[in-house]
Parts: sequence; structure tokens; C-alpha cells
Amino acid sequence: MSANIIIYNASAGSGKTYQLSINYLKLLKELQQNSFGITKNIFAITFTNKAAFEMKERIITFLKEICKGTQKGKYLSEEIGISSQIAENILQEIFLNYDNLQIKTIDSFLLTLYKALAYELGIISDFQIKSYIEENLIEKALNKIFEEAKKNKEFFNFLENLVNRLFYKEEKVKIDIKNKLIEFVKDIFQKITYKKEFSSILNIYEQNFFKNLEKEMEEKKMYIGLCSLLKKSLEDILEKEKIMIIGLWKEKLCLSFYDKFIPWIYVKLGNLEGIIIDELQDTDRLQWEALYPLIEDLISRNKFLICAGDPKQSIFQWRGGDPFILEEIKQRFSDYPIKIEILDKNYRSAPEIVYFNNSFFFALKENEKLKREILEELIFGKDKFEEKEKVLELVFNEIKWGFENIIQYPLNKFQGKVIDKWLLIPEEIKNKKLFIEIKENIKEQIKKEILNILKDLERNQKLEDTAILVRKNEEVNEISSFLISEGFKVIGSSFLRLKESPLIISLISLLKFINYSEDEIALASFLSSNFLKEGKEILKKFIEFKFTGSNLSLIEFVKNEYPYFWNIYINELLENTKYFSLYEFCQYLIKKFQLEKTNKEELAYLYKFLSIILDFSFKEGDWEEFLEYWEKYSEDELEMPKDKEAIKVMTIHSAKGLEFKNVILPLTWEEKFFASNLKVVFYNNSIYIGKKEELSTEGKIGWYLEKAKKKLELLNLLYVAFTRAIENLYILIPKTEGLQKASQFEIPKIFKKIYPFLKAQN
Repeated sequence: MSANIIIYNASAGSGKTYQLSINYLKLLKELQQNSFGITKNIFAITFTNKAAFEMKERIITFLKEICKGTQKGKYLSEEIGISSQIAENILQEIFLNYDNLQIKTIDSFLLTLYKALAYELGIISDFQIKSYIEENLIEKALNKIFEEAKKNKEFFNFLENLVNRLFYKEEKVKIDIKNKLIEFVKDIFQKITYKKEFSSILNIYEQNFFKNLEKEMEEKKMYIGLCSLLKKSLEDILEKEKIMIIGLWKEKLCLSFYDKFIPWIYVKLGNLEGIIIDELQDTDRLQWEALYPLIEDLISRNKFLICAGDPKQSIFQWRGGDPFILEEIKQRFSDYPIKIEILDKNYRSAPEIVYFNNSFFFALKENEKLKREILEELIFGKDKFEEKEKVLELVFNEIKWGFENIIQYPLNKFQGKVIDKWLLIPEEIKNKKLFIEIKENIKEQIKKEILNILKDLERNQKLEDTAILVRKNEEVNEISSFLISEGFKVIGSSFLRLKESPLIISLISLLKFINYSEDEIALASFLSSNFLKEGKEILKKFIEFKFTGSNLSLIEFVKNEYPYFWNIYINELLENTKYFSLYEFCQYLIKKFQLEKTNKEELAYLYKFLSIILDFSFKEGDWEEFLEYWEKYSEDELEMPKDKEAIKVMTIHSAKGLEFKNVILPLTWEEKFFASNLKVVFYNNSIYIGKKEELSTEGKIGWYLEKAKKKLELLNLLYVAFTRAIENLYILIPKTEGLQKASQFEIPKIFKKIYPFLKAQN
């Protein structure tokens, strides 16, 4: 390779995963000449588990093609520069040492790094990982603060003063201060897992907090002082309980200056020869700063960094994604050979869709009058701000940079189409000026149009591989339910959540009852499941029995009226808990009730559930701890099943990285009014606290820039949504002129402003 650093600016459908997989194999080829066992020396970092799996699958498929000498294999062999024998050797190594294939998500990689440095950083390595903060832990942290305050007069006075101010400023806090504080702590911890500035300033305040207590503290310092205090107290509790919250390890790595331990990392993880980073625009600042010492060392040793990203597809800035890291790499490593390759060919979509996207976003990027009109309305609305031009200049530059490589060249020859459908709101509904009725009317029109499109596709036998992309999960549920009632086969992305599976709900109910045999609600839920035919009949008889005025409980009723059922099923289950672990008991339940045979459509949920229990069992948690864990359990959705016949209804965020022949996009995005998270604004290396009207001019600039970032993300969402389509893109746009709260429908207004420019070019 001629350059140490390769950056792919990869627009949608441009073959990014292909290029990264090819580069991975080129690195393997170079290392293969020197030693065996080299897969563990190349790290490929992705944003999601699905992307990691896709890259592994692609790499193994390429090697198989080369080994078999297929036409594609011959082409790959020439492009990569490896023979079938070398490909066979690499495949053999992968299969013999699959764990050495270091292709994983960035958080998983950083966790591995954190655990490897446990001794050097003076931290425990045998912690439990949790995706949530239990409220009882937060309560312990609050009690710890209170106990400390009783021993320190100045500290107690500070807390008293702070609480009085909270009461004065927000009347509702008086009603529920405990829950307010709990939610406040959760927000703090969420923010420190991706916001470096916030994390850094809390650590500074934490170190100097007690030194400044005797002085009169201004409100900003009191606010940040409280945040740092709550953070420190909760971290102490987590350390004592040996618990680590997901993502916190990147903050610890970022702030620990671990670069002096790099030799030890190589001793423990193997010598690093190259790093490949996918979806760099979605990497957050803390992740990048935690990776940076390794990358800097890698480049200084003349090794390789290969990354791909696209600012236009940056739709995770709300949780810290920082597209400017792409530019930062060029600046930080400008003394080294850097190859920047723009992937501007589109392998996915029909020419009509590619040209539509080119025109739409080129108009937004290049037409200064149009751009100003849209951004002024999105960012300022009717606000008057003396530094408006300063904010707009920064935002203009961001759009120019983000959409710099917007033009793509289609490679497909098949025909496609982009159809825009405008939905008129009847005047009689407009005149009522009831926003709820207007929204309901728009929803009904959207459903009607979706139904018309689907029936038309069905008539023309083109319904296969159709997706409806929406903004929020509640829209997924609503549209899915509607289409199911109309007789369509539907897979909604919200259906892929374990907690919404009837089978898993029934299993959990049974586990709850076995764990506590007085839980009548759990028993009732189990009886109402499809596990046993007799269950529903027993429940029905019990309800009828209760109408006679009996005080008999459900448990007593089953024991007395159905002793055979109780002994054969309930008693047997209770008895077998003595002999099985939680995981073994669940396997026993699956066999006893033949769940794999009777619930074939939910097998993905069942196997995922078993893997979660197995993972939990390794941490030596008991039944009660698992059930408590399950109450708070949350994680990414399961992968969308590859069922071409079912209509997919999903959010745009979950559709990222996917493609569909037909995409229906209702632009009914109702945006909430912007408010800075935790009332904290960062600008120009300073921190500002408060609502917008309470901030200084500099603070307001930062506030408007934060708002601008959120609004620009809407444009990126549009780009991601438009580029999912292979053949047909249907865009449904409500005409919102004259509506009292039309400002909440920002995307239809943007589309309407750009639309004349699209028409002029056709």
C-alpha cells in the first residue's frame, strides 16, 4: 500500500463495505508473508453488530470465491493480489482461530482495551456490565451525599441553598424532588458517555469542589458542582458494587492518558498492524479520543489506518456522533502519506433515484438564497439575534463541507421512478384550528395513500421487497397495525424487540411465578399463554367462579379444582428448580412445552433470549437478579428477517445500511421545540448554563449552534431515507400552509422550498 492512511468518503450505495473488506484482505496478504496467526493483529471496528457480521461474512465469502477459482474469485485474486493457496491458508487460520478475527463494534473493542489495562489503570476487571442504572443505586448515591453533608457544615449549607433555588425556579420540583434527582443523574451519566467537554469539566469541578464551598458560589458553579457531586457519588457506589455502565469505559480510557501503557497493550492483545474503522461519522468524541493513542502509535510505526465515512449520513449526532473527526484525521496526520478516495459511483439505485438525490441536495448546497431562507427558518424562526450572521456563516460552512461530495454516477441500467404525492388538508379541518384533528387527518391520508401504493404494486406483482420508513417507533406500530388489518404480511422494526414477543412475555411470567409462587399475576399470565391448552380454560373457569362471590385466590383455585394440572405442571416445575441452573431450566421448559415446534415464527426471539440468559449466568447472577435485570433490559433490535414478501415498516435510523426495491416515505415528521440537554451549552471552550434567554451573547451563539446541529441532522435523515430505494421512491408530503402549528412540520416546508428547483431541472 502506498499510503499509511486511506480515507474513503463513501456516499450511500457506493460499495464501502466492499472496499473495506478488500483492504482488510490486502493487509492480511502483506502480514501473511511474514508470519502465521496474523488475523489478531488487524482490528476492524464497526458501528453495529450487524455491520461487524456483514464484514466478516464478506471477507470469508471473498476468500472462498478465490479458493474455488470462480470468475468473481479470479477478479478478486487479481485485485487483492493473493493466490488461491494464500486464500486457503488465511481461511484455514480464520476457521481454526475464529476468536482472533478482530472485527467488532467500537464499544466492544474499547471494552476489551479497558479490561486489558485494568491492572495498569488500577481498576477492577471482574465487573458486571449493565445497560442501565438501577434506581436503588442512585438512591444509595444520594444517601451517601446526604451522610457526607451531615459531617460538613459548608457542604450542608451548599445543598440547602441549592434545593431552595430549585424550589424557587421550578414549582413542579417540590412535588417530586426524589424522582427529579434520579432522572437528573441518569441524564448526567448518559451525557458523559459521549460528551468529552462535559465529562472533562465535571472532573475539574470534582477536584476543586470542597475548596470553594466556603465562598458564595454563582449559580453556574452550583449547577456544575451538583452534577460533579452526583457523578462522583454514583461512581463510588458502582465501583463498590462492581458494576460498569455501558459506554463509561471510553470516558475512563479517554481521561486516563493510557498511551504510556501501549507496550503492555501489545503484550496482552497482540502487536497491532492496522486499524480499519467503518462509519467514522458516527464515532463520538470520547470514542475517538480513547482510540487516538493507539492510532497515533500505529501511524508513527509506519502501519495502517483505513477508514470510511460520509458526513451526509451522520444521523447519530444526538448521541455524540462527530462527523468532523474525518477532517481532523487529515489535519492531525498531515505529515504522513494520506490517500483520500471519493466513492462516487452508485451500485444500488436506478438512475432516476440517483439523479433526484443529486438535484435535491445540490440545490440545498449551492443555492445561497434557498439555503439562507431554509436555515434562517429552521434555526431562528421569528427570533431576533444580533449575532445571527456569525451563526449562519458557521452553519453554511458545515453544509458545504458535509454535502461536498453529493454528486453520484449511477451504474445500473434498469428503470426506476421517484413519485411525490402532496396531501391536501380539507379547509373545514384547517378552519377548526384544532391541531389534534389536523394531525389525525394527515395520518388518515397517509394510511390511505400507502394502501393505494401497496395495492398498485401488488397488482403489478412488484410488492416484493417494500419498506415504509418513518421517524418514530410509535408510527411503526400504528402503520403496521393498520396494514395487518388490511391483510398484508408485515414486519415492523418495533416487532423485533424481545420484550414485545408474546413467547418471551409468557416465559418471563412463568419464571416470575417459579421464583415467587405467590405471584398470582404471573400465574395468570402463564395460564393465558399458548404453552398449554388447559391454561386458558382454567383461567376462564376461575373468572366465572369469582363472579359467584368467592374469595378463593387463583392459586388456591387451581390447587383445589385442578389438582392433576397443579401436580403435573406447577409442582414438577417447582421441584426441578433444585437441579437446574437458570439457563438449564429454560432449556427444560422449551423441551417440556415443545416451544420450538409450536412457536416457529418466534424462534429468533427464543434463541436471543437464551443467549442473554447464558451471558447473564456467566456473571453468576441468580434468578431474582435476572428478573430484576430483565425489568430494565434494553438493547438494539434483532436483525430484520430477510423475508422479501413481508412489508418492512421501520424507522430511518434502523434502516441505515439497508436497501429496498420500493421505499415509501411519509414526511410527517413532527419536530419538538429545541431545548439544550441539561441546560448545558458548550461554545468556544466555555460552558454556559441555563435557558436560552438566560445566556450571554456567547452562550446564545453556542445554543443556536447546538440547535443548528440538530436541524441539519434532519437533512441527513432525508438523505439516508431517499438513498435506501433501489427502484421506486414514493414521497408523501402534507401541505401544511396556513396551519397554526405548521412550524412543527419542518421537513414538508423544506421539501416545498426545494421542490421548484427540482421541477425546473426536469
